[in-house]
Amino acid sequence: MNSDSQEDVSHGAQASPVAGPAVWIATVGGVGFGPWAPGTYGALVAVVVFGLGAHRLGGPLYGLVLVGLSGLGVWASSAAEAYFGRHDDGRIVVDEFVGQLIALFPLVLLQGISLGGLEIPGLESTRFERIDFWWLLVVTGFVAFRWFDIRKPGPVKWAEDRFERGAGVMADDIVAGFLAAIVVILPAYVLVAIKLQTAQAVIEQTGSVVDELIRSTLPTLLPVAEQAVQVLSLLQMGDLGPEALGGFIA
Repeated sequence: MNSDSQEDVSHGAQASPVAGPAVWIATVGGVGFGPWAPGTYGALVAVVVFGLGAHRLGGPLYGLVLVGLSGLGVWASSAAEAYFGRHDDGRIVVDEFVGQLIALFPLVLLQGISLGGLEIPGLESTRFERIDFWWLLVVTGFVAFRWFDIRKPGPVKWAEDRFERGAGVMADDIVAGFLAAIVVILPAYVLVAIKLQTAQAVIEQTGSVVDELIRSTLPTLLPVAEQAVQVLSLLQMGDLGPEALGGFIA
C-alpha cells in the first residue's frame, strides 16, 4: 500500500462506503474514506480489534484468521481497484489492517505471560500509575509496522513491485507486518528472559534458605524426634509411667 504521504487521492462521486461488499471490506468498513492518512487509521482499527479480544484467540486460530483475511483482502482489493479505477487506491486500507495484525502476532503467543510493567512517577495511587510492558509492545508493533509500510525497505518494496492487482496491494503490507513482528519479538523475549532469570534467582535463593534452615534445625529436631518415637513405643506397650516420663524430661 502507498504510504500516507502518497494517499492523497481524489474521492470520486461514485465512491461510497456502501458501494458493495468488496469496497466495504477493502476500505475496512469505510475507514479508508477518511480525509487524512487512511492507511494509519486502517492500522489503528486493527490495534483496537486486537486489544478488544483478538489477542485471546490463541496462536493457531489467530494464524488461520490471518490467512483468511489475507485471501479476502486480495479479492476485495482487486475488486476495489476496478471500482476506483486505479491501482493501489489510497482508500484501500485492508492491507494495513491485515499487516498490523501480523505485526502483533508475537503478543498472541505471549498471552498469559506476565511481562512486568513500567511505574509512572507522579501517578501513584491512580489507575495510570503502572503501564504493562505488553501494551508498550503493542505500541511498538504499531509504530514499527507504519515505519516499514511507509519507508518500504528492500523486502517490502520488492513485494510491492513483484505482484499485481490485489496481491500487489496486500503483499508489501504482509511483508512489512512480518518485519514489524520481528521488532516486537526482540524486546518481548528479552522481557521474558529477564522474568525467567528473576524467577530462577528466587528459586535458587529460596533453595539456599531452605537448605540453611534444615542444616540449623536438624541437629535439634533429631533428638526430639527420637524421644517422640520412644514415647510412642512406650505408650503402645503401656509402660509409660511417671518414672519413665521423668527420664525423658530429664
